[in-house]
Amino acid sequence: MTLQLTVEESAIAGGRDGQGAAMAMRIVATSASLLGAPRLIPIQSAHIDGALYHGDSGTLLAERLVAGGARVKVRSTLNVGALDLTGCSHVRLAEPRRGMARRMMEAYRELGCEQSWTCAPYQAGHRPAFGTDVAWGESNAVVFCNSVLGARTNRYGDFLDIACAIAARAPDYGLHRQENRGARLVFDVSALPRTFLDSEIAWPVLGSLYGREVGDAVGVIAGMAGHPGEDALKAFGAAAASSGAVGLFHIAGITPEAPDLETALGGKPADMTIQVTPAMVADARARLSTTVAPDQIDAVAIGSPHLSLAEFVALERLLAGRRLRVPLYACTGRHVVTELDRQGRREALEAAGVTVVADTCVVVTPILAERSGGVLMTNSGKFAHYAPGNTGYAVLYGSLAECVESAVAGRPVFLDLAGQEWRTPTPYPSPQEGGELGRISTTAQEPASLQGTSAARSSSPLRGGGVQTEPAKGNLQGNGATAQILVSGAPGTGEALILTAPISFWGGVDPASGCIADVRHPQCGESVSGRVLFLPGTIGSSSASAVLLELAHNGHAPAALVLHEPDAILLLGLIVAREMDWPTPMAVRLDRARFETFKMTTVSVAVDGSMTLANGGGLGRRK
Repeated sequence: MTLQLTVEESAIAGGRDGQGAAMAMRIVATSASLLGAPRLIPIQSAHIDGALYHGDSGTLLAERLVAGGARVKVRSTLNVGALDLTGCSHVRLAEPRRGMARRMMEAYRELGCEQSWTCAPYQAGHRPAFGTDVAWGESNAVVFCNSVLGARTNRYGDFLDIACAIAARAPDYGLHRQENRGARLVFDVSALPRTFLDSEIAWPVLGSLYGREVGDAVGVIAGMAGHPGEDALKAFGAAAASSGAVGLFHIAGITPEAPDLETALGGKPADMTIQVTPAMVADARARLSTTVAPDQIDAVAIGSPHLSLAEFVALERLLAGRRLRVPLYACTGRHVVTELDRQGRREALEAAGVTVVADTCVVVTPILAERSGGVLMTNSGKFAHYAPGNTGYAVLYGSLAECVESAVAGRPVFLDLAGQEWRTPTPYPSPQEGGELGRISTTAQEPASLQGTSAARSSSPLRGGGVQTEPAKGNLQGNGATAQILVSGAPGTGEALILTAPISFWGGVDPASGCIADVRHPQCGESVSGRVLFLPGTIGSSSASAVLLELAHNGHAPAALVLHEPDAILLLGLIVAREMDWPTPMAVRLDRARFETFKMTTVSVAVDGSMTLANGGGLGRRK
């Protein structure tokens, strides 16, 4: 399907409204072509994830948009930045990176974005109406927007979000379309103890399990007796988007597009039903930690997504006037800090040993003390997923009550997982011993491959007023498989690195070196730099595109990328690198079943998409 731009859109892409607006429109249109969208649609608002500093590349892009006269045309709130501009906390970002981070934040202000600096814009007054089309970045915000508010957005990666805001357009594909919003599977929690489902700890754990089980499919949670509250839904969506690639979930009888199970499924039978057992929950909880039974902790961090006022009330109740023995970082938005200050509550929290962090969080910028072998305790499924790769700390997961009690005691304290009453502290269960809700399954569960909303398309630079779509070409390989061009670029040759599990580039790959930093990934420590990188799938953060852009800018990008499916987020890094005239590797599509053909070889990817081995071989001739 070929993308058709309107006369107005073509004129903007051709430079009628300035070079900044032209670049933005080209980025939107190239992404739309890649994803098979037939047209662009108007949007009502945007939430911008791309203002977080991952390296100089993002700052240079933002400043080029400003220099080109670009301004956002719709309401555009900003996700966290790399600096706490409120002065609540100390960020250890040194020059020149600190100055570049500040320049980036200033550039987004000049583009006309609201200085919200929160990953929970939906709790800061930005709540688009049900059924409206928007372009939101930041994985947890996307899930909440779709699932809880019923507005419509895809998982927009860094830089496509700001491009959509400037163009006031988004690609017409995926979750913007009603036919793609119906559930295809059922995630049944009816077998779980009611005390567990009523507890605060349930939702990050269930979200982490859900994301790992469903991947990027749309599912419906069945078996809930009552509404768990907005903060619980926030925690569930954030964890699901981190462990998988979830953009929309339904809860029967609770979320707006699921008044009942039948409606959520669109009157069709489910493709599959996942019966959630206590053992699966215990396994999911254990996976959130990367350390077992430490005798001390070095810090506690809560607030990913950012804490609401209600969550601060819970924190204050649990503190009960006691002082902390280890630092506790409470991350939130400036909208909450303003209210805490108005009521005189921040001063009391700080006197108890709490550090309030605003505009940013401890996992995206250096706030935690540098400590080799440090242990961070958290109640956030999202923090638990990303902290090891981003901070170097091992993670210990617990409920908010357990986090507070541990910070007071200066050592890990664990309570009854399912209950809300205080119980005698018990040692943290190891993966071999099982958890409080049952024995831990030793079988890793792969995400269900149920996504069907986008087919592979190819793309090309959009210069001037027209859209040119590259044909799906490339040498025909054995059994008729084709290495299809997704994003054109320089030909590349390198040692094959075939990932054996999906990865989030943000939190999973160091943007400065290209090394895999996610300690949970089976190939942690390998470098993607200069390699032909085979990706079976991607998960997690909207910032994957920013990490890939920085790798392209600093010379540590892969020699080429080979994907099983086109990726709506990661490949943006290449699209933007090409717009910036930086060296851009090729990205092609190849069936995952053919990846092993290239194991332990040196691979060349040519400009026409053909893939050959160093000895001149390939995948074989078409029969």
